[in-house]
Amino acid sequence: MPFLALHDGTEVIPNQVQKGDLLECPKCGDQLKIRDSHRRKGSFVARHFYHAAEEETDCGGESPPHLRMKSIAYSKLTTEYPDATIGLEQQLGDRRADILVEFPQPQFPEGRGIGVEAQHKHEDKDVDAVTAEYLAAGYSILWLAEEDFSGFNVDLSGILPTWPHAVQHDFSDGYHGVIHWLRQSKPANPSMDVVLPREYLAEHSEGLRRAWEYGKFDQGGQSDWNDLGFWWLSASYDPYQKWFKLTETPDGRTMLQLGKQVRGTEHVLAPVQTEHSRNRGKVHSLAYEVDSADTSAGEWADIEKAWLETGLQSTSVIFKLVATPSGELALSLGKYKEHSDDGEFITVSTEFKRNLKESLHELANLLG
Repeated sequence: MPFLALHDGTEVIPNQVQKGDLLECPKCGDQLKIRDSHRRKGSFVARHFYHAAEEETDCGGESPPHLRMKSIAYSKLTTEYPDATIGLEQQLGDRRADILVEFPQPQFPEGRGIGVEAQHKHEDKDVDAVTAEYLAAGYSILWLAEEDFSGFNVDLSGILPTWPHAVQHDFSDGYHGVIHWLRQSKPANPSMDVVLPREYLAEHSEGLRRAWEYGKFDQGGQSDWNDLGFWWLSASYDPYQKWFKLTETPDGRTMLQLGKQVRGTEHVLAPVQTEHSRNRGKVHSLAYEVDSADTSAGEWADIEKAWLETGLQSTSVIFKLVATPSGELALSLGKYKEHSDDGEFITVSTEFKRNLKESLHELANLLG
């Protein structure tokens, strides 16, 4: 299919002439017409010439490969960038671009425009040097090779953007509006100190202390908490998740957590001491009872329990191995405070009895 015609004796490509112009095939001399670019079955078809008597001609004339590549690319670019000025063999500094796309205003990320170089296999251009020249001038660049073309279509996805080379550093016309906005004085965020009455503090002292000690975790935990050990009591992919873990707070305290997620998340977070031989021994004792535990009675029953050292005089923590009415094993964790009804307790069954013993031994070793 020809992409070259003669118009008044001058060689032209499809985008340089209008429909109705008298065009002649440079090979056979027959009349040529223009078929506009369009999309056919999802593929782009570039603007091209065809013989007016196409059914009768046997002219097999084909345009030179480089000219064909430029014509198809030019046609596709006019479709992709309708507001841009697009020219063939345009001068840019000391270089003449095969196709030059110029925008009315620089835009992200292409900058001032796009220089297009159609690289035929017989040509020998210094790709690095040419690329550097375009980028330095604030233009993106697109190198096109024969493999980027398919029929009357071309792939334009290989544009190398010039950004940030296209950032305008000349502020002779004033600063950008964003700069002016940033330089404006902003009202300070209002703040106010509220002093709580002593009567309120006396009435709610226990609740406020608990919020201060455990509030971070009760809000979902923080990324700066460090898990020392984590063990699943259910499959990790199960929508009903169950677990226990040993975690370290940012201020260096160690907390034991037992939790489950069924219709929302429930957990108890209790302080425990590490580097403590009695805590280690008590949790090892729980682990040893896993294999011999009798859960056949079909009722709740404590199999083994351990009161753990917390390092806090006012807080007691109990960790238990429990039989459930369904014949499963479960762990229970309770946290209680002296002279207060504000206690927390949770029981979580396990689906991995064979792994529970090993997990408890690992926890014991971390505590000791």
